[in-house]
Amino acid sequence: MKELQLLKKEELRDVLGQAVQKNLTAVLSHLTRGKWHLIKVSLRALTGQTLHVDTLGEETARLTNMEINQPVGVSIQQGFNKYIFETVVIGFETSVSQAQGRRIVLDLPERMDRMQRRAYSRVPVPKSLNVRVLFWHRGYTDESRQVPMENYWQGRLLNISAGGVQIAVDFEQRPNFKIGQLVGLQFTPMSYQKPIHVEGQVRHIAQGAEGQRFCVGIEFVGLEAGSQGRRKLRRIINTINDYETKNHRRGNAHAVAVTDPQEPEIVSPFGAPEA
Repeated sequence: MKELQLLKKEELRDVLGQAVQKNLTAVLSHLTRGKWHLIKVSLRALTGQTLHVDTLGEETARLTNMEINQPVGVSIQQGFNKYIFETVVIGFETSVSQAQGRRIVLDLPERMDRMQRRAYSRVPVPKSLNVRVLFWHRGYTDESRQVPMENYWQGRLLNISAGGVQIAVDFEQRPNFKIGQLVGLQFTPMSYQKPIHVEGQVRHIAQGAEGQRFCVGIEFVGLEAGSQGRRKLRRIINTINDYETKNHRRGNAHAVAVTDPQEPEIVSPFGAPEA
């Protein structure tokens, strides 16, 4: 069973101390003007009330949208676990470890959640379900102002993990997507449930079976930033557990094909209708 575990205060500080000692790389996310930004940072120092991180290389240019008191989410991978927490920016300094870098001073977080890395292993959607995904264009991570031909699409959810999803989309929609693109997503895991609404970034695009469809790999963003994001993450983890249970019962150990000859239950992205 995959789950999100809240760490005790002493565990939180111990995790950060080890991460700083190893100079681990973390991902810092923040929302500015309705758009998520992701920055890779190196953990450098831990004091009584602050955590100091340095930007890495070209990542420094992404700091233009970050301000003092900016809420940020941080994710750290260490050993067989991933740790996530929310904090705020309390200052900026010149990096002493990166020639072109910048040091960000963060407030020491009050809470931290731990998740086993296996939660990031992709779990196929049960073959008995055709989970429809509604998703839409939210911009790009670079300065591109290109606008896709269409802004809204539907696809079929192929698999899901705590880190993202893979969606099958009709091949004619291929020109609308590019690596690094930001999208909003909405899907309903089971027909009797409410929809899940998250944001993500296109990480890979691959050809599907028989050339009729292609697969879009989308990484979730912003789930570590704030209580609302963690609630969504818990729902996603519950969905993974539900799908694993359903797959196990049906002996469905393999990923669902992009074209499935069966007639699975179609699950609308809008959830169960109101009674």
